[in-house]
Amino acid sequence: MRLPAIFRTSVFQVTILYVGLFGMSVAALGAFIYVSTVGYLQGQTDEVIEAEFNSAMDQFISGGPRRLAGWISQRAGQQNEERFYYRMVQEGYDDASVGNLPEWPAPGVVDGWIDFRVVITDEGPEPVPVRAFVTDLGTVQARYFLLIGREIRELEQIKGLFRRASILGLGMTMLLALTGGLALAYGAHRHVAALSRTTRRIIAGDLGQRVPVNGHDEHAELAQSVNAMLDQIENLMAGLRHVGDSIAHDLRGPLTRLRTKLEMLATEETPSRQSVEDCLAQADGVLATFNALLRIARVESGAYRKAFATIDLGLIAQDIADLYQATAEDNLVEIRRRIDENAIVFGDRELLAQALTNLLDNALKYTPVGAHIDIEVKRRRDRVVLVVADSGPGIPAEDRERVLQRFARLDASRSKPGNGLGLALVRAVSDQHEGTLALTDNGPGLRVTLTLPAADDSGTEPA
Repeated sequence: MRLPAIFRTSVFQVTILYVGLFGMSVAALGAFIYVSTVGYLQGQTDEVIEAEFNSAMDQFISGGPRRLAGWISQRAGQQNEERFYYRMVQEGYDDASVGNLPEWPAPGVVDGWIDFRVVITDEGPEPVPVRAFVTDLGTVQARYFLLIGREIRELEQIKGLFRRASILGLGMTMLLALTGGLALAYGAHRHVAALSRTTRRIIAGDLGQRVPVNGHDEHAELAQSVNAMLDQIENLMAGLRHVGDSIAHDLRGPLTRLRTKLEMLATEETPSRQSVEDCLAQADGVLATFNALLRIARVESGAYRKAFATIDLGLIAQDIADLYQATAEDNLVEIRRRIDENAIVFGDRELLAQALTNLLDNALKYTPVGAHIDIEVKRRRDRVVLVVADSGPGIPAEDRERVLQRFARLDASRSKPGNGLGLALVRAVSDQHEGTLALTDNGPGLRVTLTLPAADDSGTEPA
């Protein structure tokens, strides 16, 4: 028979272990308190009995068995709340015994402590608990045995009270701990069950499902993390669908033109060099698009993270600006630089250089003659900020998020060369470096801000 799911949870199993350990701890504590308290009370009782026994021995030493017998008779007739019991017997002569015990309660015991129960006629039919000390007096004429005891009814009641309280307390403790364990197990099982239901629905194809978030505990934090992962997966799946649609839409034209060119070349006896170069250009454009897609996929997969190291983003910006300086001068565009020192980040030099290259390439495409492009690298405490601002037409606010997607191109840019993957690569590089990418208005033009975590003073990866 299979146990219900709640009893198979790890939380319940750990709770059972905890209940066992806690029960053992409570039992050990109860035993310690019991032994300490009862032992102390019993020690006091023994001290009182020993004091009475010492008085009896003084009588025996000073006057022998006869005087001790008279002392016992006197003490037995003077009973008070301490309830002492006495008996002295001569070996072999029970009728020679004295004391207020009806019979010798410990046959065979001649020396030491004993506990017994005896029925006292004056006390009723219920046996009375007594603790006593027995000794062999050992006289020359005859052998005598002496017993002096005290009623321990209150001590027995305290022992019984302790035992009942310990059993009841341990039982209640175990019950409460088990109830708490079941409540914890039910709560954990409820959260896990909700997560399981959500994952099963997602496996069935419903990618819009999300785990319910209740409260602010670790289960809610886990649910939020899982939901964030599902959002990312859904975004990636949507991106894959978009990429497929975009490839089919954007590459269909170049491939169709390439096929038409090749068909025309196939009909020519001596194809012209220009026709062959046009075909090669078309093929290069298609290959460039696929290479860009592969590069973005590699960046998003984290394949470059193993090569991350501390690098100076300012030096990269200087190198890329120098590389584009001649092209900018040809277009009568000024590149202005404001680069701080010690702009150290933890990342991949090649990826950051490619991202800055894409940003400068876009800026040069859309910056009019006689205008300028600003490149800034600033250190802001624990952040390094890279800014590329141009003086072109800019991008409307409602389109700024869309242009960061693959193959996204605005109508105004259709006449410019490109495949709509430049800003998508920049965004992928930003995400892999745990940075942020923002597109804002430069008035006029577009201002692209890439913010990255700065490496700490030891030159290691930021926490």
